[in-house]
Amino acid sequence: MELWRKNLIVCWLGEFTTSCGINIVVPFMPFYIEQMGVKDPGTVALLSGAAFSATFVAAALMAPVWGLLADLHGRKTVMMCTGLGLSVANFFYPFLHSVWLLLLVRLLQGLVSGYNPSANALMARVTPEKKTGWALATLSTGMMGGTLLGPVIGGYLDTTIHIRNTFFVTTASLFLSFLIAALFVKEGPDDRPLAVVTHAKPGPLLAAIDGRFLFIALMTTTCLINVANQSIEPIVSLFVRQLFLRSHTGTGQISLFSGIVISATGVGILLSASLIGRLADRTGCMRVLLLSLLCSGILFVPMAFVQNAWQLMALRFLFGISQAGIMPVVSTLLKKTSPADVFGRVFGYNQAMTYLGMVLGPLLGSLISARLGFAHIFWITAGILLCNFAFIAAAKRKLPAALQPRP
Repeated sequence: MELWRKNLIVCWLGEFTTSCGINIVVPFMPFYIEQMGVKDPGTVALLSGAAFSATFVAAALMAPVWGLLADLHGRKTVMMCTGLGLSVANFFYPFLHSVWLLLLVRLLQGLVSGYNPSANALMARVTPEKKTGWALATLSTGMMGGTLLGPVIGGYLDTTIHIRNTFFVTTASLFLSFLIAALFVKEGPDDRPLAVVTHAKPGPLLAAIDGRFLFIALMTTTCLINVANQSIEPIVSLFVRQLFLRSHTGTGQISLFSGIVISATGVGILLSASLIGRLADRTGCMRVLLLSLLCSGILFVPMAFVQNAWQLMALRFLFGISQAGIMPVVSTLLKKTSPADVFGRVFGYNQAMTYLGMVLGPLLGSLISARLGFAHIFWITAGILLCNFAFIAAAKRKLPAALQPRP
């Protein structure tokens, strides 16, 4: 088997275990905060949003730093360091009894969140040009699948072994990511770190990019699609409870159903990402990206009118299919317009925009739900995605040379 295919399998497993371990806590975070003595629903929603955002604030600030270190000292090295750091940070969760300590640990977790962008940079470097769309789309199913399947595991574990014991499972999952990177990731002979090859400091990033306007548009897209995806996460348990009460079905399995609602998007991504990646390789990345953004924006409109959790699950599943044509295609376009020796920084900044979206999404969802109600989250998110569609359509008119149609 070719080296890049072996690395794809290994990096997929590493990204899945990392994202899954981090996101197991999603469905029961509000209830964990309630166990710490916070009872007001509005305050719980705000603190839950702050807890999610704390990790992503720190991660957004550190992602470019990890990207630079990956360029200078090797992507595998960074994957090992951050995998081990995440497992150590998560070990503290079961022993917390204060919301402020919870926020502190969430910040610490964010500081060492550099695993996935380093894996993306490694695969962008070793994958043949004609296979880039498919490879990065397949790799994205590891990260997004773990992100969105993790809550299902968390909801199930909450009902079986209880919240505090669940954190030991997350620690084991993250330590497994470290072992995967240490034992199985292989960098090729041409992938020596920049510091070893040149003994020089890297130059300005934008000067190396072919097509700055498109670069800015792609980074914006990364941010906004994550705002859309994360906007309901801190309040999904409360929203599902409201739907249960409205339909008179009881509230015994809220954590499990909340996890399934979030993870329905992940199922859509897992089933469609590789196929859409191949489609992007054949028909053009920009076409796939524009269509996916348009569909994503439209799908949020009916979410405002759902009457039960099953309807919300179905719409989140369709949103996952459309989202599968966004993030992998953005990564492919970034590779096509960037030289190999800046891949670490490019994917580091792209991950920073991912985390920025994960900061803004929960905060936006929490604030809107507290002031306007749950339904308005979906209306506002739809508007954001449709504006993003218009921005990418404008960027298409100024494509760099690497993306111009061949005669």
